[in-house]
Amino acid sequence: MRWVKSLFGRAPEETGPILAIGGVDLPLGLRVGGAVSLDTALFDAAGAAFGFVAPRGHQLVETYGQIDLGAGSILHRFYLSDDAFLQINATAGVIDEMKYFVFHDTRRPSNQAAFKDWVRTGSVLGSAQIEIEGRRYGRVWGDVQALGWVPPVVFEEVLYGGRPPVKTDELTHYAMLYEREIPSLDRTESLLVSAEDYGPNEFCVVYSLGIDVSSADLDIT
Repeated sequence: MRWVKSLFGRAPEETGPILAIGGVDLPLGLRVGGAVSLDTALFDAAGAAFGFVAPRGHQLVETYGQIDLGAGSILHRFYLSDDAFLQINATAGVIDEMKYFVFHDTRRPSNQAAFKDWVRTGSVLGSAQIEIEGRRYGRVWGDVQALGWVPPVVFEEVLYGGRPPVKTDELTHYAMLYEREIPSLDRTESLLVSAEDYGPNEFCVVYSLGIDVSSADLDIT
């Protein structure tokens, strides 16, 4: 690291990519300030089969989210400039799964009581199925055979931004994953619903649609 003068004294200047955050190595050379492009050929061929349209071209990685799942498993989230994020599940540094999500809808509970309505027993979040715009998604997490409600999965996410990256926020997720089959493409489309608690009187419920991807589908710069 070299030092440069600023109006307020001497400040560090980043001389290379940050490859680890919070003591955890970042996968695939991804980093805050880098960019990711998704191969959209599948969407071009699929027409309206998917419930979302993937961003085209390279998207800037604006924020990084880190979720410690325990037992050496880390959920990495790279939030992109065009309302999308790349999610990578890795165990001991080995990638288990990658999904590319696009934000579909955001609800904003007005207060804590309204937020609790989303995570209480019997709420939409945790139901066996969710329907969006005529597309029906079945629950993936929890007891998938159960016809009734199951509790959402709760985890903590720490957000980092800036160059070099510093901790900018943290939040609690109450989340459930759903999927639907697309027989014409031999693929599944994922629906992630997450009720997010940022602290006193700051809540939102986010619906995101996505698909499984591999490193071959991505161009990372």
